Amino acid sequence: MKRRDFLYNAAAGTAGVALMPSILSGCTPTHDPLHDFGLITNVVGKMIQKDHRGTMAKLAEMGYKYLEFGGTWGEKPSELKAYMNEIGLFPLAGGTSIQGLQGDGLLENIEECLELGKKYLVCYWPWMDDGNHPTWEKVNFAVDDCNRIGQVCKEQGLGFAYHNHDHEFQLLDEQVIYDYVLKNTDPDLVTMEVDVYWSMKGGADIREYFTKYPGRFELVHVKDSYDAPGRETFACVGAGVIDFPDLFSYRDVAGFRHLIVENDQPGEDEEGCARSSIGYLQSLKF
Repeated sequence: MKRRDFLYNAAAGTAGVALMPSILSGCTPTHDPLHDFGLITNVVGKMIQKDHRGTMAKLAEMGYKYLEFGGTWGEKPSELKAYMNEIGLFPLAGGTSIQGLQGDGLLENIEECLELGKKYLVCYWPWMDDGNHPTWEKVNFAVDDCNRIGQVCKEQGLGFAYHNHDHEFQLLDEQVIYDYVLKNTDPDLVTMEVDVYWSMKGGADIREYFTKYPGRFELVHVKDSYDAPGRETFACVGAGVIDFPDLFSYRDVAGFRHLIVENDQPGEDEEGCARSSIGYLQSLKF
């Protein structure tokens, strides 16, 4: 049976024999994931488009151990995975919007994750529109579909993660949408990739969610802010106002497994931002 046919059968709920987890996960690092940091490739977007292997080598030299990314830059997944394993940089996660996870899009994204040995498929945008005018119909579609996608991923040995922006902290009939999402997604099927920057921009004290929904936050986008009201002001990690030592003190109750550096607008010095960010994180004691 072809992999594609197997995935289709699994997604449709038909019988199939799951691939061995050891095969799906690829090489398993022996270091401590929480203290060996990851990076999502928008931090080095221009660099990695120009020379993905050279950029990966630089990230590994800086001390990064995990990479969150999409696509293969034209390489065969097996060859890219082998190169990353060779330099000690491990594929962690990648994904798309919920719209991109419909129909064959879900199967294609799962297949890419499995081929690269990633641990998580991520939904970066749970809305079928711009998310500015939420309704309960839209919220419930996102919740139900995340549970459905999470079930398919679980059957294939993948974790599934929901990434937040500030939209989730809007009130809908006096209820915060993010609370509703956490209450109504199955913890066994859906973990959170919490973005601390967008949580702050949404007006939330994300620490309250860590204690209210323990164990739900396996992935953390470590993103800093200059905190200018009314506009997006991304900062390299450690250069802004977010108190990361305090946030990381919640690691056990929140369920942190991977800390992933991110910056949506790193500026011209992408390498410098990646380097200073991990340098700051490595200086912390937690």
